[in-house]
Amino acid sequence: MAEINAKNAIQLKFFEKLKQSVPQNISLANEIGDVLEISADGAYRRMRGESVLSVDEMIKLCQHYKMSPDFLPSTDHTSATFQFRKMIYDESGFADYIKNILADLQKIHASNPKQIIYAAGDLPLFIQFLSPEYSAFKMFFWQRAVLNLASMEGKKFSTSGIKPETVEMCKRISETYIQIPSTEIWHQDTIASNLNLVEFAWESGMFASKEDALLICKKLSEMLALVEKNAEKSSKFREEGKWAENEGNFTMYQSEFVLMNNHIFVTAGSAKILYLTHNTFNSMATTNQVFCCETEEWLKNLIRKSARMSGEGSKQRHKFFRHSQEKISNLISRISV
Repeated sequence: MAEINAKNAIQLKFFEKLKQSVPQNISLANEIGDVLEISADGAYRRMRGESVLSVDEMIKLCQHYKMSPDFLPSTDHTSATFQFRKMIYDESGFADYIKNILADLQKIHASNPKQIIYAAGDLPLFIQFLSPEYSAFKMFFWQRAVLNLASMEGKKFSTSGIKPETVEMCKRISETYIQIPSTEIWHQDTIASNLNLVEFAWESGMFASKEDALLICKKLSEMLALVEKNAEKSSKFREEGKWAENEGNFTMYQSEFVLMNNHIFVTAGSAKILYLTHNTFNSMATTNQVFCCETEEWLKNLIRKSARMSGEGSKQRHKFFRHSQEKISNLISRISV
């Protein structure tokens, strides 16, 4: 057995890393058997190093578990492997996009310990899913104004076109996120960028009606009001009075530095995962130990230099959200003219 293990050291290291990225309540051998279309016994033999795991099988497992291939220690600290998730460039892309987000969140939620540190260059993704209307609007804007999809040419955004399954999926994402302990780092332009987007869409004639534009402003205002209450309680919840079970699972900071990109640092069991946004809505993820540790240290330094907004009696929080709501009110006034 020792000879087998020595021969398949890389394979054993691979499965050791794989176990770290899968919730403990999952029967890994049965899952691997399903993915590779082999028996559970065949999966166990590969996991123990008694049967060789082919390169094709390893790639298939990496793709299924969204695991970076750079799982072995390396003296080369100048490179890291990322998994790139590209937005599907058609109108059905939004449904697949949110399904993937929910699947990732569910895996994080099933892990222990678990935590998300979110340095927000834009309104945090999971906050946006508190409002299906706002999430659908941003996707519409990306597809029409940024991607210039031919199928979107001339179309206008209307909240009446939002599908019930989209509403349900957004609800499941936000309900899963509020159960995961997290720290969010915002900056003064986090809200301004969203307001500029809404105003641009309004002035460019992308809304089906004035009422649709005003509703998006209202939803943004409601989301911010809820986040402010979450910060005050240091706990995440969707409805007032339903936060006790999540008590103390939310910390919020304001950074003086403008964050040019979203950094989502995840702890899921013994695994560390870093998600970066790319080209606005695409994402890249890596489990590279050196890269993740470097980013974790950067985030800790950023937090130390930021002002805490969570907890009772925070003057910083009151000022931040009051100014944000005033900006929304000003935009509503300009649209209402």
